Amino acid sequence: MGVPNLFNLPNISKNNRTDINLVEGDIAIPADKNRIAFTQHGPWPNGIVPYELHGYFSASHKTMITNGMKKISELTNNCIRFVDRGSNRVWLNIYPGQGCWSYMGKTKTSGAQDFSLELPGCIDRGVILHEILHALGFAHEQTRPDRDHYVRINRQNILSGQEHNFDRYTASQVNMFGTAYDYASIMHYRTDAFSRNGQPTIQAIYPGYEGWDAQMGRGSDLSAQDLVKLKKYYNCP
Repeated sequence: MGVPNLFNLPNISKNNRTDINLVEGDIAIPADKNRIAFTQHGPWPNGIVPYELHGYFSASHKTMITNGMKKISELTNNCIRFVDRGSNRVWLNIYPGQGCWSYMGKTKTSGAQDFSLELPGCIDRGVILHEILHALGFAHEQTRPDRDHYVRINRQNILSGQEHNFDRYTASQVNMFGTAYDYASIMHYRTDAFSRNGQPTIQAIYPGYEGWDAQMGRGSDLSAQDLVKLKKYYNCP
């Protein structure tokens, strides 16, 4: 079946909550904040991420979710660790809400920080890792300030009302960690994200990479550069 198109799932950018808005399809921000507010949140202290998995998930669903966490811990040599909620003041509250979404980074000072994986569409290795990386503090790759050198946004193919999902940040709003643009990033949109007609909404244009459209947003693992950025952000050895 391959990796599902996260940004063309039926409920992407939709939620039945009044306390949040979703930007870029799957990043939650408080309803009273604008798009820029959530860029100010940082990493989880000491790389420790407490979490709670709701009982609505089956045993196999829970295994897929915790396997995603274990993968990140293994890749960072346990520099980033996911632990039981316990008595921690803030934790990821992972539940099957409407859509696949997360806040970006640690946004709470106390209580549950919601993280939604709708059943069954969001229970996929690539989708789970993508959302975990949002929770760890990462934006979408194609929102980098330098993205227009690497991709073309075909606005005529974007679903009406979804154009804002293709906005980009300024250099002062995001940290690129000194890395090059990464078409293979698990945080990259697919070429047909939010397409109204099945035609590409985003295309690779950098010389020598024009054929990378088939790679964008279709990975089921962190790319090499995803891991480099993750380690830099969390000061991993």
